Amino acid sequence: MPGIRLIIGFASIIIIGGILLWLPISHQTGKSISAVNSFFISASAVCVTGLSTIDVGNTLSVFGSVVLATLIQLGGLGFATIAVFFLMILGNNLSYSNLTLARESLNTIPGFDIRSLVKTVIITSLVCEIVGSALFYLSFRVDYEPLKALGLSVFHSISSFNNAGFDLLGNFQSITNYSNDILLNITTAFLIIIGGLGFFVIYDIFSFKKNKRLRTHTKIVLTMSISLLIIGTFTFYFSERNITFLQAFFQSVTARTAGFNTINIGKLSNTGVVIMLFLMFVGASPGSTGGGIKTTTMFTIVLSIIRIPTHSNVKAFYRKISDSSIIKAFLVATLAMFAIIITGGIIFSIEGTAFSFEEVIFECVSAFATVGLSMGITTELSSLSKIFLIFLMFIGRIGPLTIAFSWRGSAKRFHYIEEEILIG
Repeated sequence: MPGIRLIIGFASIIIIGGILLWLPISHQTGKSISAVNSFFISASAVCVTGLSTIDVGNTLSVFGSVVLATLIQLGGLGFATIAVFFLMILGNNLSYSNLTLARESLNTIPGFDIRSLVKTVIITSLVCEIVGSALFYLSFRVDYEPLKALGLSVFHSISSFNNAGFDLLGNFQSITNYSNDILLNITTAFLIIIGGLGFFVIYDIFSFKKNKRLRTHTKIVLTMSISLLIIGTFTFYFSERNITFLQAFFQSVTARTAGFNTINIGKLSNTGVVIMLFLMFVGASPGSTGGGIKTTTMFTIVLSIIRIPTHSNVKAFYRKISDSSIIKAFLVATLAMFAIIITGGIIFSIEGTAFSFEEVIFECVSAFATVGLSMGITTELSSLSKIFLIFLMFIGRIGPLTIAFSWRGSAKRFHYIEEEILIG
């Protein structure tokens, strides 16, 4: 089954990445990384999360940084997508199983031309990351010598487009020192937004001239993305003290699974934390480099809550949303909440009174939604808690539905007599 192959593929890359990051060649002179931290960083990179248990910028060597960037790229685009692309270049015939795996990885609709979508994925990624690197270089060149600035620019561009949130600036500062750099902030935000829209949406937009219309999925994604961006920006701006509009805008963008920060997350107000949790939980869009329950899921849930009590069809843009989509939306949100709450409870019981429940839940939401934002407790967690976070990041990246449906058996299906039960 493609779901199981996807799980095995991502798990294999995490293991290989963990081994490579554990090797002495991946560390700067006099530095070392424990096995647990190596696999945690590998999982965080492949799951494009950005949570880090070590100071990446001051610990990893050039080789280690290249390994980390490669893991981010493989995790963001999906190993199946990259494999299919290389097979296409080599002129090899693509098997049905390979196309199915790529379709599962990109979370697209059955019967869609996966070859065209894969080309869109690769071309969009290359163009965005190259342009992003050039623009970042203009900012980093001010503070670093040319070769160092180039390395930082390329890494930051890959990390931004793939919504990973890793940086090589050191001291866990993320890009707080560049909070007033308009070029760097806007470029980072642009890459995050493009990467988070979903490649199916990008393909649909590129095809607009030919098709003369956008699919309902694309309209929902664009509507939700713009709405969440506006709501997040203004609520951050008015709820936090001493925050600029640029910082509010940037945090609204990055909270949707990117993980960079230009302000101290640990000093957010209670309102700011709630806003951040909501944006992280929703996340990006299906088939993108981001995580979360996805914009279309939240859109469907909200619309269903409004429409179902009035016995109206759940519809958007003159199209009825299928019952199966509604069920999947509620199932995704429910599974996500269960995963977060259960993992949070386990970690809280492991750590005792070392951290508040708010800090633990924030960390768990960040891990599941593959965001990478933290209230500063990641490095202080015990090895066992880190292992549970690794599993949570993995579930968030693969998707709770994919994991749940991967283990369904081939047992005979029976139809039973229907009966009403009391609900609520």
